[in-house]
Amino acid sequence: MRSNYAHLILLDLVIYETHRSGYDPVKNVQDFWDKYPLSTIKDHIVVLHPDTVDNEKMRDNPQLSEFSVELLRVLIAYFMIHITQLDLGKVSISLEVNKETIDTSKAISDFFHRVSSSNTNS
Repeated sequence: MRSNYAHLILLDLVIYETHRSGYDPVKNVQDFWDKYPLSTIKDHIVVLHPDTVDNEKMRDNPQLSEFSVELLRVLIAYFMIHITQLDLGKVSISLEVNKETIDTSKAISDFFHRVSSSNTNS
């Protein structure tokens, strides 16, 4: 496999790990906030954002810029909900929007689990 695609597999694995036995989303949230303060998150988004280097590109891809701002906004919102102990149960998120992605990732995760379980070479 070409190494320039390895990062894409890592992103897919994050989705698949939600189907593993013992998956603990609370631990993932805790680990994330322990590792990344808000200022570091903002700095990483800026560094990873290609638009910050070339203003001409920013005009060509406003969706990426919008997504980066919204990603930072939602992370801050989740953090503020936690520290102010607001009821997250009030948030209504459409499950149907992501259900297909979750179902697909479950099928792929199950496939790789079956293949790795039946692999006697490992």
